[in-house]
Amino acid sequence: MFWKIFEAVIRLFYFRRFRAAKKIGDAGQLLTDGNPQKALDLLEKTGKSLHQSLLPIYAFTRGKILDALHREDEAQEAFRLVVLADPENARADLELAILCGKGFRFDECAQWLDRLEEKDDAEAREQANGIRALLAQVTSGERGTEFEKRAFQMAKKNIGENGASPGFPPDMGIIDRWISRDPDAARDLFDEIALLVGQSEVAKGGSWKVSLSIDCSVIVDEHGNEISPFEIVADRFESDDLTLSELIEKRCRRTP
Repeated sequence: MFWKIFEAVIRLFYFRRFRAAKKIGDAGQLLTDGNPQKALDLLEKTGKSLHQSLLPIYAFTRGKILDALHREDEAQEAFRLVVLADPENARADLELAILCGKGFRFDECAQWLDRLEEKDDAEAREQANGIRALLAQVTSGERGTEFEKRAFQMAKKNIGENGASPGFPPDMGIIDRWISRDPDAARDLFDEIALLVGQSEVAKGGSWKVSLSIDCSVIVDEHGNEISPFEIVADRFESDDLTLSELIEKRCRRTP
């Protein structure tokens, strides 16, 4: 009788661990399918009865989901937990490097990249090389120069009703009407529109503060205020209620 009970306990233990692992995988699939909030809801239910051996994959999946939800501080905490629970996991180092680079903490980014170089994960090391190259472009100013070039190329595109280009300083009305008239084509050039909006603020005395991630890059005006051209353009695509000029004015309005 004792051994039957013991065998039943062992089976239950491994069944619960398997079920938890499956739920973590299901949460990862929800994230892949573009449902990060549902993924997080499922994952947090799983975490209430989690076996210690599943902690690294649980924390890593949670970090990816939180990053997708733009909860960067919590994502970093999750990836740091992976570092503690599974020190040989190069993927956590890679994710932390990316998050630090997106947050303008370039020295920390380089430290995480250096750390994973010693680990046995060739794919992670290869990805790290790409991040390191991009980091060098950001810190040298080359990336900012690229933003400027792309903005001026966008200024020359014939997107108006009669083939007119926005020009520089850009005619925001031409861009507004293009977004309303052909949103799919305009969305394909989302980054270019945002760079043009940003460069127009540079012409007024601002400067680019370049992140490792293009859409985290912002303009710092002459008063030290940060303006996100990518958020401005995203708001314009979500609604026709405000024009780009109105959104820029709203975002740039200074509090006394």
